[in-house]
Amino acid sequence: MEIKPLTIYGYELITPKFENKSYDANRFDFELLANFFSSIINEIPLKERAFRDKNRMINLVSFNQSNDANLWEGVFTSARYGKEQVMIDVPQQIEKGIKPKDQGAKNEVHFLVDRRTGLLLLEKDSERVAGREIIKKFIRYHRSLIEPYLVAFNKQFDPVKIHRNSFLKIASLPNRTFFEEIKEFASIKEAYYYLDISERPSTSNEVSNLLYLENKAVEGGLKGVTRVKISFENEVKRGSVSGVEAYFKKLFEQQYFDGFGVSGKLDSGRQRNIELENIQRAFDISVEYNENGLPSLKDLLNEMSRIALLDNPLDYKKSIEQYKGVKVNDEEDGEV
Repeated sequence: MEIKPLTIYGYELITPKFENKSYDANRFDFELLANFFSSIINEIPLKERAFRDKNRMINLVSFNQSNDANLWEGVFTSARYGKEQVMIDVPQQIEKGIKPKDQGAKNEVHFLVDRRTGLLLLEKDSERVAGREIIKKFIRYHRSLIEPYLVAFNKQFDPVKIHRNSFLKIASLPNRTFFEEIKEFASIKEAYYYLDISERPSTSNEVSNLLYLENKAVEGGLKGVTRVKISFENEVKRGSVSGVEAYFKKLFEQQYFDGFGVSGKLDSGRQRNIELENIQRAFDISVEYNENGLPSLKDLLNEMSRIALLDNPLDYKKSIEQYKGVKVNDEEDGEV
């Protein structure tokens, strides 16, 4: 047995709600997540449940309440595949057979959700498969399963609505250094953010305008556009750098972006570019590893629970009242 470091990535789960022209982006309703994950696990056979993206695979295999009623534990399996490889006995240096290209080494990636705040803690995948982007695609792949809950919610809580394309989102956590790093710029040449037009409803005036431009681009031969970059270019001197910082903080609070960044010049004259979407909030923990090189599951879950209960960056969301009691098929929705 050996004590070794392990990285936990932190994200924010969001369940946006719409009311007429207002957009409540900064909220989390656990009942929706529980219904969605329960539907995936209970209604879709394991084989059909898996999502494949190029040479990567991810699947959801469990999601259950932990010993603490506010914390729920789950497991994703992941793998890389796509090429035939010769297997080798490393100590003996003897070939042991051929791994077909449709096979890969199975990884179990544990995660934890705080039902009060939407904090998602994800074990670092040693194969670098399970992460924010592929989980977003997994959610989109199975989004038809939320339809019964969505219909029942929209009827029960009218005029508050859930939109199918944005019922569940994964956002970056507030980073401790990003906004501090903006202050280091002597001037900013470009400030920009990305908007995912595939997830935001077209009722938004801004998205409607962008969709018009997208249609023009498609007519011109451009295909596969899902995200648009909105850029503001200017030589903003130090006195106005704080304005860029304040603007981005407002965007972050509203989760009105799919990533944003700035490029400009530091006092040293060096050019620099920073992006929030490329910065994952990481928590470094220490756990016991067994002789097979696997971390102690007990240590891992205990450390995740400690972060959620004692070091939760979304603690303020505990006071936000959640929607619950949605009656799907005339029955009150339950949890997994």
